[in-house]
Amino acid sequence: MIARNKQRGATFVFWVFFAALIGFLLMLGIKLFPVYYKGFATEKIIEDLALEMSSKKPNKKQLWESIDKRLNINSISGVKKEHFVYSKEKDTIEFGLDYEVRVPVILNLDAIAKFDQRQTITTKK
Repeated sequence: MIARNKQRGATFVFWVFFAALIGFLLMLGIKLFPVYYKGFATEKIIEDLALEMSSKKPNKKQLWESIDKRLNINSISGVKKEHFVYSKEKDTIEFGLDYEVRVPVILNLDAIAKFDQRQTITTKK
């Protein structure tokens, strides 16, 4: 049987380490939340545009202009025309956004979030 006087709680060093770990995770969450919020917003834009354009036969310019307008309305910056992907097959149009965002975390350590959001429109009726 273990004597009661030898049983102790967590040490001060453990609590300092635990607090530092919680602080780091909280800081990482605060830095990455806006990135993922914008990522989910761009995904919603692509999905809504695919539904809206499903009855039309949009070209590359029309799709980009619609995406750019919606990005501006939602105050989403950092997504450029170079990130827009478009491919047209016989009866389908595939379009979307393919980009990555780098967020500095500590010193030379960065967090990278990659987004590849694509939708397909069938043009055959």
